[in-house]
Amino acid sequence: MFKSVRGNAIKHVKARLLFIFSTIALISSFLVFFPFSMYLVLNEDNQIAQHLVSFKQIATKHYTLEQNDFAQLSPNVSAYYNQEALPDRIKKLIPLAENDITRHRSFFSDGFVVFHSSFTDLQGKQIPLYLTIDARAMEFGDDGWDVLLLISFALMIFLITFLRFSLRRVFDGLMSPITELSHQLQHNPNDNFAVSDRSIDELQTLTRHLNEYKQMKERLAKQELMFAKYASHELKTPIAIVLGAANLQGMKDDPVFQAKQRERILIAATNMHATVEVLLNIVKQENANEANAMRTVSENEISQDKFRTKLSDGVELRFLIEPDTQTNMPEPVLHMIIKNLVNNAIRFTPKGRITVHIDSNAVSVTDTGCGLIGNTETEHGLGLLIVRRLCQSYGWEFELRQNPEQGCTAELNLLPISN
Repeated sequence: MFKSVRGNAIKHVKARLLFIFSTIALISSFLVFFPFSMYLVLNEDNQIAQHLVSFKQIATKHYTLEQNDFAQLSPNVSAYYNQEALPDRIKKLIPLAENDITRHRSFFSDGFVVFHSSFTDLQGKQIPLYLTIDARAMEFGDDGWDVLLLISFALMIFLITFLRFSLRRVFDGLMSPITELSHQLQHNPNDNFAVSDRSIDELQTLTRHLNEYKQMKERLAKQELMFAKYASHELKTPIAIVLGAANLQGMKDDPVFQAKQRERILIAATNMHATVEVLLNIVKQENANEANAMRTVSENEISQDKFRTKLSDGVELRFLIEPDTQTNMPEPVLHMIIKNLVNNAIRFTPKGRITVHIDSNAVSVTDTGCGLIGNTETEHGLGLLIVRRLCQSYGWEFELRQNPEQGCTAELNLLPISN
């Protein structure tokens, strides 16, 4: 593929636009100037013909007085009363129509106009009459015509130049915000985009959307980094357990010891499998068809003893699961949500109480710890990012709020199904 010589940058577009409009202006000026000039020439030619016809009565009276074959009626008009007295250039046009105007090369310097008529003298004799005038005898003259053309041409050039200047100013005014945005995008990509308040509304809207997309991109990049850290953290522990148990198996041949290591490997692999499934559901959104499938929540599916081993002294953990509770979240998903929320509450509750309440429409974890501090997506644990994504996948709304008295509450509410 060959690159086009004419680029698509703003300066190239402006140059093409100015060239196109200058060409249009030049053609338009010519189309106006040429018909107008032709109208002046034709009108001048008609005026000369009418001027020539107006000398008929004068020529008739002159013949009555002098009865010559030729008479110079004015500096420009000549009268002939005999066909033989006509100059050779007029004789070549005979016969001429009577009472009619005959033009010969009337638009050229050697052209002339002839008016042929007749009249009756005092003796009753029919006398022919030929009135002639040069085609350019009464025009402005060569110097005047050149001046008129020069003035017209200068006016046309002035109008084209003024049009180019005006068009350039308008184009620069329209394109300057886009040029400014392009410069900011190339040289200051980390700053917010801004245009003048005088810019058109569409460009201001575009600027706002660019800033929103920039913030969204930064937020998504931050979330992806947090997601990667969380996935790494969740997978490192079971992998370490599997590797450690596998190495220990080679140290002893005791059947009881071997069975214990196999059990550790099996539990770690099962937990890792559940974690991978949940993470894949978040990334691939494969759970879209399962969002409406309900199941009954069992008290045994949540291992409360694992959480209690992490509690500080003086912290009480209570689980309240309503009877016949149903949810659309699979067991690994619900377990990961509870684990993340409880671990987050344990982290910020050095003493007091943590209460987990689960029913068909809501899941809440309430603590009496230090409450919300800093950015909830970073300070309160990477697990909250996983909770938010799982809630979005299964149609739940997640909220983390400060308690009126002490601590905070992490709550999930099932959104109503839209028809």
